[in-house]
Amino acid sequence: MNVTVLFSGGKDSCLATWYALHQGWHVTSILVIEPRSPDSWMFHFPAIRWAHLQSEAIGVPATIVSSSSEKEKELDALKQSLAALKSKHRLDRVVSGAIASDYQKRRIDVICEEIGLASLAPLWRKDPELLLNETIALGFETYFVGVSALGLDERWLGRRLDRDSLSELKELSSKYGMHLSGEGGEYETFVADAGFFHSRIELKKTSKRWDGTSGFLVIHEAELSRKV
Repeated sequence: MNVTVLFSGGKDSCLATWYALHQGWHVTSILVIEPRSPDSWMFHFPAIRWAHLQSEAIGVPATIVSSSSEKEKELDALKQSLAALKSKHRLDRVVSGAIASDYQKRRIDVICEEIGLASLAPLWRKDPELLLNETIALGFETYFVGVSALGLDERWLGRRLDRDSLSELKELSSKYGMHLSGEGGEYETFVADAGFFHSRIELKKTSKRWDGTSGFLVIHEAELSRKV
């Protein structure tokens, strides 16, 4: 079975990729939609320009497509790209890291149906705490690269997702009602290493962009390094 993964470089799309590989599916490519601004309704913005390094680390070629951030219009790039990949790789299915966003999943499902592909979401409706624990247990080296929710301040930018930060996230989720996995855009992540990566991504130079209530970790320089 030939599949492509809708890939953002964050914890959810990386976990969905791991699921696909673990199932023995032939992951022919990863599809990265790069929005032109952080206002996208569908796609991940922070650190997306470094997804090509993740593609190299995984050993699966990436198709990287720039997209409008306008609601609905940004779906055009997704549909056109999937149609092209279907023809090129004889795709059967599309894998996404959707967990709880009906808005995103419905649109992916509709596009897949229109072009004759099955839509798979292996994380869909799974317990978010279970999924976060799974990424930690699998050794994902995950960093917070965007925050936009009460309780998540500038100190979270560049912080690693581990047992301690997960414990704090649970407290904040309980206090403020944010989705534990950040499915509502409360936070974004970047995976620098995982068990299925052949190389690790080293973040050489970063800075924080903070506006008082939300912000991004800007990665200025990054490179692949050998695992020890």
